[in-house]
Amino acid sequence: MVRIVTDSTSDIPKDWAEELGIFVVPAIVTFGMESFREGVELSTSELYSRMVISPHHPTTSQPSAGEFMEAYSKASEGGHELFAIHLGSAFSGLINSARLGVEMMPQAPVTVYDSGLLSMAMGLLVLEAARAAKEGATRNELTALMDSLRPRTRVVAALDTLEYLRRGGRLSLFSATLGKILSIRPTIQVYESVLSQLARTRHRENSLHRLVQIAESRAPFERLVVLHTAAHETASRVAERLTHLNSGAKPAIIEAGAVIGTHAGPGAVGFACVSRR
Repeated sequence: MVRIVTDSTSDIPKDWAEELGIFVVPAIVTFGMESFREGVELSTSELYSRMVISPHHPTTSQPSAGEFMEAYSKASEGGHELFAIHLGSAFSGLINSARLGVEMMPQAPVTVYDSGLLSMAMGLLVLEAARAAKEGATRNELTALMDSLRPRTRVVAALDTLEYLRRGGRLSLFSATLGKILSIRPTIQVYESVLSQLARTRHRENSLHRLVQIAESRAPFERLVVLHTAAHETASRVAERLTHLNSGAKPAIIEAGAVIGTHAGPGAVGFACVSRR
């Protein structure tokens, strides 16, 4: 049977991963001189608590090729072939380290797949792959499945502040200052390896309303989850407003991890989805 491997930037809840037998390789989160394996030595709640009180803005980094080799070796114990779905190469060098790790394992039965996505958008692909693998899908069949799902999968997030993008060097100082003065709240999307801005609003409720409108424009869905960064109450309200798009069921609410959290900062709310069309 093929076993599914991903990295912690997929933001899949631990119990979901365990239930489906998904092996998760932790990314590295660093505050100053302290480094932690995401989800192992640093929980999501600890991440956001540290972001508020630490004088150091966190950074994220991929595991080394050797760490990937060790992770793949462990995941393949028992004779498993591996199908590894990782953070999009447009956003990180993580997948290059993963591929180097495979090269260090001659004749290893590992397929490394570039999701072109991040957070639970990638996570939704991973979950679908795990379900298919349990039903006996081969690595070639899983590649075909991912290729069919990826063009219909995206993550959209309404940020509450530009401050953390500024801290991480993702905005010029001028843009960040302007954003702070005008209270601009951008809505961003990651889709097919591209990060783009979909909207700008000045007020929180307007940004959430625009988020719901964007979700409605992408319906109907095969899969839909709501994401947030230390904003569960707001995410719950958004999930209620998206219930009619999810066959009448309130979408699952998931707290995003280090990759989204480091750059978006606390207070972001969004959704990840697989559209039917």
